[in-house]
Amino acid sequence: VEENGLVGEFREARKALSIAILRAKARAREELLETLDRDPWGRPYRAARNTLRPCTSTATETLEPEVLRSVIDGLFPDPGIFTPPDMGPIIPDTSEVEPHSITEEELDVALDRLRGRKTAPGPDGVPGRLLFLAAKHLRGQLRELFDACIRAGQFPSQWKEGRLCLIPKGGRPPNDPSAYRPIVLLNEVAKVFEKILAERLVKHLDTVEPGLAQTQFGFRRRRSTLDAFETLRSVTDEAEVQAKDTVLAVSLDIANAFNSLPHETIREGLRAHGVPPYLTRLLGAYLQDRYILWEGGESENRAIGRRRVACGVPQGSVLGPVLWNVGYDWILRVPVLPGIGLICFADDTLLTARAASFAESVDLANAGLAIVVRRIGRLGLKVSPAKTEAIMFHRRFRNPPADLSVTVQGVDIRVGPQMKYLGLILDGKWLFKAHFEQLVPKLVRSAGALSRLLPNVGGPGTTTRKLYMGILRSMALYGAPVWSTALHRHNRTLLCRAQRVLAVRTIRGYRTVSWTASTLLAGDPPWPLQADVIAKVRRSRQDALARGLVYGQAELQVIRTRETAAMIQSWSVELENPVAGIDTVEAVRPQLLRWLSRKRGTLTFRMTQILTGHGCFDKYLCQIAGCLPSPQCRQCGALDTALHTLVECAAWAPQRFELETLVGPIESLGDLVQAMLHSDDWWVGAANFCETVVSHKEAAERDRERDGSAHASRGRRRQSGARRRRYAHDLPP
Repeated sequence: VEENGLVGEFREARKALSIAILRAKARAREELLETLDRDPWGRPYRAARNTLRPCTSTATETLEPEVLRSVIDGLFPDPGIFTPPDMGPIIPDTSEVEPHSITEEELDVALDRLRGRKTAPGPDGVPGRLLFLAAKHLRGQLRELFDACIRAGQFPSQWKEGRLCLIPKGGRPPNDPSAYRPIVLLNEVAKVFEKILAERLVKHLDTVEPGLAQTQFGFRRRRSTLDAFETLRSVTDEAEVQAKDTVLAVSLDIANAFNSLPHETIREGLRAHGVPPYLTRLLGAYLQDRYILWEGGESENRAIGRRRVACGVPQGSVLGPVLWNVGYDWILRVPVLPGIGLICFADDTLLTARAASFAESVDLANAGLAIVVRRIGRLGLKVSPAKTEAIMFHRRFRNPPADLSVTVQGVDIRVGPQMKYLGLILDGKWLFKAHFEQLVPKLVRSAGALSRLLPNVGGPGTTTRKLYMGILRSMALYGAPVWSTALHRHNRTLLCRAQRVLAVRTIRGYRTVSWTASTLLAGDPPWPLQADVIAKVRRSRQDALARGLVYGQAELQVIRTRETAAMIQSWSVELENPVAGIDTVEAVRPQLLRWLSRKRGTLTFRMTQILTGHGCFDKYLCQIAGCLPSPQCRQCGALDTALHTLVECAAWAPQRFELETLVGPIESLGDLVQAMLHSDDWWVGAANFCETVVSHKEAAERDRERDGSAHASRGRRRQSGARRRRYAHDLPP
């Protein structure tokens, strides 16, 4: 008996502990979700997006010393004595012009970049935001210091040291240098000076011949990946339309590009571009005697490693991207054969070969690749054949042979049916079917991760929910001007499927709510229509540039507003004949503009049930959920729908009378929507009606769930698994 009593006490104690743990987890989750409205990018968001990392030692501290040394040697090679090629004619010396002092405008532009920076500080430990706040008291001293550096042609040695941070890429062996992305954390005050020098260098390159090649689209103002795609598209369209030719595109990957470019190559590039002598000396001093620092060794006795960097541009600097373009520009000026073209975004180099047949395109590409790869080697860089891809662009009914290949450094590269380039999956016919088939699963996974932060009951408000939906939208619409014309039925279906997942969570709806109803209530127009708006705005901007006009933000906003209004009109026309969510569309569509532009009102879980008809209504539970034998209302015998509950059912007459006393007669869902948009008080009144009525219907449904016989006729019973039993322990009596 005594043993049984002890066993019983143990079980009760274990049960009490389990309940306490569950309650503590529930409270902790509620507290985390409550912080989302104040800080939507905080710990819950980072945990959901799998970017929250434990506070552990860095890679430089955890790797074995020998492994760390080999990784750093691989990432920061020493080219030894290197002689770069002559990149241009020798410009005769001219009398040097005295460099002008730093202006207030230059200093303002450089300091403004620190306004909202939250990046890790450099070796001095001073964050950029702190330097920005202190700059109003230190402006004079900073200008004097920078002017002294310019006059002396020196870059302070303390500013040429950076703290190395190795970011693991994942999926690769830890002793492989390619398994890490090296970021060099520099002092923020040095970056301010770099910004000033970079602006002067860019101004020179934009105004003085020869300048940078027009086919370099990386790290340049008013140029982006979209320009690179449009250039490639123009090449393939011209070949197909005018001459019915084929175009073979080969994407070259340069191994460890930014850390391998020799400093001598950059200096030669500065000379070839006629950079002023004072700026050339200063940039030469910037490249000379650079060092990286890191912490390594055992946790009790960490050693500070220090290594001289003999080549490359610091990843994390301001000058690095501009200096890369200067040094790599020689590649894009290579004299090539007719039919060969080069398109470059930073180090992503794409070679195109246009010819009348597939075999001729391959032969021409091989000849061009031999020239370009040899020229890349003369700069001190290496091409990685393992990451090189090739694709053939051709007419729709003219498929290339399956055994085509090109040769890169003696390695055969198969010409495949698709190729990933700058974030898009390209195919030979610009149909983008493979792109959306690979993109949508990623979007659905991201939507599922974010959905964990958006419970139907409680959680963040509408603003945060729309913010998270905007994250998914930006991922989905990347490259929209390129693929907007390829949104045929298959691609539209895939794109809308991803949109629906998070739209349902945004409105706190059942997962059975249709795409039409969920996106309408969420105020998020169909992504295909939004992609068309982005494409039209960009087309207007490109047409203006062709006429010599540069649109500012104000002009672009006017165009964007006009196209958005046209999009909403098109959406309204599409909603005239909906195939799903008909009741919701008929209620909201007459108030579409007011619904989209409203500044008030948060949809609750129970309000969404009334607006969609998906919830604790017998018609839904019978015909869609399949857990009731009859769709008839238990109170009055009529068909139990959301409209019946709102307008007719006598069981809810007191609540209906209270609502109509506030907002007037309600005869349809449209009347309810119109009342909700009238004022904050009327929205709250409608929300109170929905909360009261639907919560009572939910309680009645839970009572029916406890009676298993109520579901026997449909063969669907209330779930009673382990997770539900654990949750039931935590319910109040």
